[in-house]
Amino acid sequence: MHLRFTVAITLFTSILVLCTGVASASFSVKDAASALDRAEEPAQFSEQAVRLETYMHTLQKPQPDALAQLARAYYLQGEAEKNKIKKFAYLDKSVDAADRALKAAPGDNIALYWRSMSLLQKADISSGFTALGFVKEALKGLETVGDKAPAYDFAGAFRSRGKVLIEAPGWSFIGDKKKGLELLQKAKKLAPNLLVNRLYLAQAYKANGMLGEAVTELEYIIAAPARTKDDLKTKEEARRLLNTTPLR
Repeated sequence: MHLRFTVAITLFTSILVLCTGVASASFSVKDAASALDRAEEPAQFSEQAVRLETYMHTLQKPQPDALAQLARAYYLQGEAEKNKIKKFAYLDKSVDAADRALKAAPGDNIALYWRSMSLLQKADISSGFTALGFVKEALKGLETVGDKAPAYDFAGAFRSRGKVLIEAPGWSFIGDKKKGLELLQKAKKLAPNLLVNRLYLAQAYKANGMLGEAVTELEYIIAAPARTKDDLKTKEEARRLLNTTPLR
């Protein structure tokens, strides 16, 4: 769904809700979160963003849990978007929603997590010191989430922070392959059934010269059943990595 069209729908439905009061009675932030758990397509992310925006218009004051899920919905839209300008716009919306949640509830770890994830995505499409600034801010947020909500998003704070530490270039003074491995081992321990945790761990083992351990993780991924589209992509990447020369 195009951003302009999404905004138009949001405005229309917001006016309708204010007039009827129907959506506020039937809407549940928990239901929106569950829908995002199941969502795999951009249109589904957009739908929940619209629902959450509409719901927020019915409230007298900010509701942190709704804003945190809105930050999540916009992050997912940004992650899926191919157009750089639109991607940045979605990620900015995610950060803004998270900032509003954190202003109302400074200890909201879910909002902080999606804010940090959006900053990492912004770093991917930025360059130089701007990108580095986004990464440093994101890592700080993920460290806090890892301390206070380590299991959230299948150990997402450990997974994402570990991945960055493994892949960061030497000039950035961020990379730390040993620390990255430790974080990804924690992610696997907390959520062993999430295949991407094992894929990143395999990459960390490879980066640390532990090729036997890397092969073990990759073979597990390849043999495991695929439950989602992300699992299929993870299994494909595991096969590619297993077939590369350095692992043999």
